[in-house]
Amino acid sequence: MNVLKDDFCTAAKKIAEQSVRIRRDLHKIPELAFQETMTAEYIASRLRKIGIPYQNGVAKTGIVGLIAGNPGKQTLLLRADMDALPIQEDKKRAGCSQHDGVMHACGHDGHVAVLLGVVELLWQYRQHLSCNIKLVFQPAEEDTGGAEPMIREGVLENPAVDAALSLHIMNDLEAGKIRVKRGAVMACPDEFDLKIIGKGGHGAYPHECVDPIAIAGQILCAFSALSARGTDPSTPCVISVCSICGGSFYNVIPDCVQMRGTVRLYDKALRKKLPLQLENIIKHYTSAYGANYEWDYRFMFPPLFNDAQLTEQFEKYTVDILGKENVTDEGKPSMAGDDFSYFADRVPSVYFNLGGANSAKGITMPLHSPDFDFDESCLMTGILAVGWFALHFGRED
Repeated sequence: MNVLKDDFCTAAKKIAEQSVRIRRDLHKIPELAFQETMTAEYIASRLRKIGIPYQNGVAKTGIVGLIAGNPGKQTLLLRADMDALPIQEDKKRAGCSQHDGVMHACGHDGHVAVLLGVVELLWQYRQHLSCNIKLVFQPAEEDTGGAEPMIREGVLENPAVDAALSLHIMNDLEAGKIRVKRGAVMACPDEFDLKIIGKGGHGAYPHECVDPIAIAGQILCAFSALSARGTDPSTPCVISVCSICGGSFYNVIPDCVQMRGTVRLYDKALRKKLPLQLENIIKHYTSAYGANYEWDYRFMFPPLFNDAQLTEQFEKYTVDILGKENVTDEGKPSMAGDDFSYFADRVPSVYFNLGGANSAKGITMPLHSPDFDFDESCLMTGILAVGWFALHFGRED
């Protein structure tokens, strides 16, 4: 028997009211990567209340639940990240973080509230499901990433996952709307540390020194030139030096300078060769001036790509439940990163943006801002989009 959209929307509306309270509860108790113990227990208590079996302690603080369908059916993984950021929240607002220096400044409290709402909605309609629903509440997206450790601990098995879905609240999109794109969605967020080791001395006698600050300036310019002139302009590549530390006084040339930065791109072949290109630049300038260096390049999350076929299916059902005017594929791929890409590397996946802005109410601040907020009406939009798609996943049309 088919589920009527009107009935589904009515049920979602009641659940969304509860999801707002859940979001506000979670917003008060933000926790950093792999420290989400209070958050995890809150989630577990909700799953217990509904009656859904779950496993806790996955990748330290992660939780995996399952709404089981018939044996042999496909399995759809729904993921919500749950960690917060080391940011002090603007205390002028009610309901702020109760943990000094920690804040849900990236909307992960909303992500969890949406998924818990979807859980309750799908539990009501579990007899109509054509698939298993695996529920993944993931730690540490803002840090080293909890997705890969959860995969190592078997989250994609028992039952084996056939597809995955995740979302991110964004304030460049009005509440009530979603954005979903085929292909490239998020870049890799690779990191590097460089230490340039020179010879310090008096600022009045630079010829007696090996000035690491001057060398750092040359390397910084060369990195920028490599990004602008050494890569295909049709292939996005960002090389950003975000920290330079060295020296402490007006007339003292330091012994060393430390540089930190990030590389953001989509092209997997370029990603493999770029660290060597950067190191060749470093070698050139340090050897030319008689300095040494220490270089550490770290591959972080891979780029994130949406599966074309699954994205088409997702668009079909979200247009059906939200209306064509509220589903867009406009906008450019983001140069930010998300470790949901580890799931997308292994199974067909869709990662979409959930609009959280409300310009009329002044809710427009970007992610990672100390006064970030979102319009809580977007929670119902997320519940409807994810829930309606999950309800139809695995069906033969």
